[in-house]
This record gives sequence, C-alpha cells and structure tokens, in this order.
Amino acid sequence: MSTDALKWAIEQAPPMPAQLVATLAGLANHADAKGKGAYPSLAKLAAYTCKSERTVRRDLRQLEELKLIRPGDPSKVAHISPDKRPEVYDLAMERKVPGGRAGDDEETRTSARTLASSRERGRAAREAKKARSDAESTQEREDVDVRGDADVRADVDVTSGGTWTSQRADVDVTSGGTWTSAKPSVEPPTNHPKNQEGVQTVTTHLTQVAERDAFGPSPIDVDGFELTDAMRAWSLRTFGPNLDVDYETAQFLDHFRAQNVSRPNWPTEWQKWIRRSAKYASERATRPPLRAVSGDYQPRPSTTDARVQQALDVGRRLQAMHDAKTQENQ
Repeated sequence: MSTDALKWAIEQAPPMPAQLVATLAGLANHADAKGKGAYPSLAKLAAYTCKSERTVRRDLRQLEELKLIRPGDPSKVAHISPDKRPEVYDLAMERKVPGGRAGDDEETRTSARTLASSRERGRAAREAKKARSDAESTQEREDVDVRGDADVRADVDVTSGGTWTSQRADVDVTSGGTWTSAKPSVEPPTNHPKNQEGVQTVTTHLTQVAERDAFGPSPIDVDGFELTDAMRAWSLRTFGPNLDVDYETAQFLDHFRAQNVSRPNWPTEWQKWIRRSAKYASERATRPPLRAVSGDYQPRPSTTDARVQQALDVGRRLQAMHDAKTQENQ
C-alpha cells in the first residue's frame, strides 16, 4: 500500500463522478509509490466499496474512459492461475489539480463546474427520455381508444332505424330509430359471450368493490382499470371469438393483485397479457397429439434392474449348492 497513491486518489485526482472515488481509492490501496501495479480482485474491490462486482467493473471502465487509470504490466500477475488472474492497473498520478479537489484555485473551480455541468446534462437527458416514454404511452392509449370507437361503430349491424345509446360491439340491432350519441354507456354490458363451459361470464369490474372490501386496496384498483367496450372490440377483431376475454381479464387482475405491483399503463399491460394468452392457446391447438400406447406394450427393463436380477440369480444358485452340500455331510 502506498500513502502517496491513496492521497492522490482522495485529494489530488481531477474531479470525477462521486461513485468512482471509492473504486479509485481501492485501486490506490494496492498500488506502489508511483501508482503502478495495482491488481486487487473484483471481489476485494466490491468489498471495499460495498458494491456488486458488476458495478465495480463498470466503475473501472469509466475510470479508464476518464484517463484516471490505464492497463498496467501483466507480468505482475504471472504467478496467479490464469482462470483467477485479475487485471493490472496503473494510476495516472501525473494528472492532478494544483490545490487538490478541495482547493480554491481557478483550475479546480473550472473542473468542478465542468463536472456539475455534466451531471446536469445527464439529468436533463434522463428527464427528456422519461417524457418521451410517457408521451408514447399516452399516444398508444389514445390510439387504442380511437381504433376501438371506430371498430365498434363498424361492427354494429343495423337493418332499420334505431335509437342508439351505446357503442357496444356485441349489439345486433334490427329495429329502432336514430343514433343519438357516440359516447359509450356508463353501464357495463350485460350480454357478454359465454365461456368455454357454456356459462355466461361475469363483468370483471363489478367485483372490484367486493374484492377491495375483502382483501384491501391494491395498486391496480388505486390506479384504475376497467375492461371497456373498445378493449373487447380490439380483442374480438384481433383474436376472434374463441378467446374468453372475461376469463383472461380476471386472471390478469388476480395476477397483479396477488403480486401487489403497479404498472404505468394498465391498458397496454392488459393488451400484452391478451396477446400472450392467445399465443399460448394457439400453440396448444397446434401441438401434435401424444402417441397412444397399445395394451400389449411391455417396458424394457433398465440396465440396473438386469444387473440386480443377475445378482439375485447367482445368490439363489450359491444357496442351493450350499444346501445340497449340507445334506451330503449329514
């Protein structure tokens, strides 16, 4: 250990991101007086810095990019087994701020301002990325609603006039008057399709109050979720009538309530669930049937069973020979 190298890492090295200081100090703890030949293992650096080995590896890469460390002489670790041989690093001790990072000279202040500006740019970039992601999620949700509204009106079969108060895709009107509203009904539809057992399904969001009273609130109830007519129309248009939307939605709600986790966009998460369920159903439908086994099939004995049987036969023969010899002696 060199106190000069350690002092350089803690006091005199140019300003750097805060998370790199501990890793640089850990390297300096194993360098010589000139800052050369440091080769602590990743596990040891992780223990020094209270980080994971993956994070330490990332810190070392960033320190190299900042030119605060560089690869050292590999002959330093020639005595270590190749599969356990660590990397060798030299510290760039020639790079230092005159008054140290705590100094008040102009160069130190400039370096500190540059580092602060870099952090601000990073924060602004992260916020811009999050804003873009939120905007894309909102646009996708609006696209689903618009497509659903258009499909609901297109799916309705009208043979004569009628008075319309609903956008339900499963309504078949043969008499009535005039369409008076394009807004979806606030009442849940009551003519849901039947499931695979032929039983009419129950609207999933009707049971939310009872579930909340029994089990307490969950993120999916707090954030809000409702199986709308537009979502039903999307599922019917995309996957056909064979997919039980009410059953899959109930499974979807139970899964996330049991996990007690939240999602930023529940309609999009529901679409992912329906796509995955439809994929699994398609794979099950196209899976080849298992080959039937005839009644006279006899399983082939294993090698171990055969050897055990041979040993038992040898034992029986030896026992018979012993009994015969005993009778002769008598």
